[in-house]
Amino acid sequence: MTLAEAGEIFAYWEENPPPHLLLQAIARLLGWIPHSAPAGAPQIADIAAAAPPGLAVAHGGDLGMPPLLDPDALRARNRARAVAIARRNQNAATH
Repeated sequence: MTLAEAGEIFAYWEENPPPHLLLQAIARLLGWIPHSAPAGAPQIADIAAAAPPGLAVAHGGDLGMPPLLDPDALRARNRARAVAIARRNQNAATH
């Protein structure tokens, strides 16, 4: 969103305030006081550092997942396959 777009939204809200803000203003005029944050409420830094909703995060231990790919092991396996294919092709050419 650009600053110009944000300015358009705020200008619109000046003419047409969102209903929840109107209701809050009326309630405050009638003496309503909003609840304060509960004790132990998370700080903004804690909220920002948290994982996004719906993302499963596991710390440490065995996750039951296969190990990550080892590039050196993959290269060794590919070399062995290349050697086996070359031998097979060589044997096929001599027979």
